[in-house]
Amino acid sequence: SWILSPLGWLFGGLVSLRRRVYRKGWKSSVKASVPVWSIGNLAVGGTGKTPLLFDLVSRFERADGVVGVLSRGYGQDEGRMLEARHPEVILHEGPDRVANLAAMEDLDEPPNIIVLDDGFQHLAIQRDVNVVLLDATRPFGKCMPAGLFREPASALRAADLVVLTRSELVSSSRRDEIWEKIHAVREDLPPLPRVEGGMQAKVFRRLEDGKEVLCSEWSESSVFVACGIGNPASFCALVSGLGMSISGTWFEPDHSPWPQARIQQLEEHPCVLVTEKDAVKLVGKVSGNVWALEAEFVFTKGEEPWEDLVERTLLPMRASAIEPLWSGLSAGDL
Repeated sequence: SWILSPLGWLFGGLVSLRRRVYRKGWKSSVKASVPVWSIGNLAVGGTGKTPLLFDLVSRFERADGVVGVLSRGYGQDEGRMLEARHPEVILHEGPDRVANLAAMEDLDEPPNIIVLDDGFQHLAIQRDVNVVLLDATRPFGKCMPAGLFREPASALRAADLVVLTRSELVSSSRRDEIWEKIHAVREDLPPLPRVEGGMQAKVFRRLEDGKEVLCSEWSESSVFVACGIGNPASFCALVSGLGMSISGTWFEPDHSPWPQARIQQLEEHPCVLVTEKDAVKLVGKVSGNVWALEAEFVFTKGEEPWEDLVERTLLPMRASAIEPLWSGLSAGDL
């Protein structure tokens, strides 16, 4: 660790310098023709970003927004989940998000709202709203390679909104401490609203045939938990919170493919529970003993500021839709 810690400080300093280079305009960035939201985090995965992305897409779609999502596409797990839940979304995946933005805007029917998935560090595309997620169970830490963080806490100065996820897994005093640190690093900036939330289980879905079972029906069951996500402990906490007992666990690295030998070993357990993210890799490869726990993000505090930002983003789109109607009216029509 005596080698890794200085490297972590160096890495954190370099990413801070990179932000400054873009902020000063010394390195150019691209401005989209429509509003852009970025949803990202300081940590390397495991903050509950995908459920919050789904919440945002749902709100835009309910307002008749045409949503485009630009994703790096690591492992493509989230992309397949997004396509399953929101088939109308225009999804472009790949490391060159500037090129994918140009391709998206060149479509015959382009989106009128764009979301950068895991976009906080992707500074080559300008954004109108910068959302940063902090996992309440591990909000801050050392930068890579000494730790699991891409940026130090000071990067929160670039956030328009901070969302504390998995807030139900820590005490209220711990949540207060986290917000105190957020406000401390942003002390000379406008205060941010306190926005918190966590995961709420919806249903169990059998991978073999799509059968659904209400979570309440399994409240006293025993299950084997298997998953490949950034923070497996949070998934176990969600399962335990349903009143279920966990007979055993086995975790794969985040975004890694499931080895066939491992998949076959799932047959040894009467009931296996995986995440929705893992399910997209396992459909068609497992039998009836494997189920996915489908969950959604629920705000416990500060949903109003979130909705307010959504409404402000939608306002220009609604105005542009109304303008042609007004232009077609004569004075006598008014």
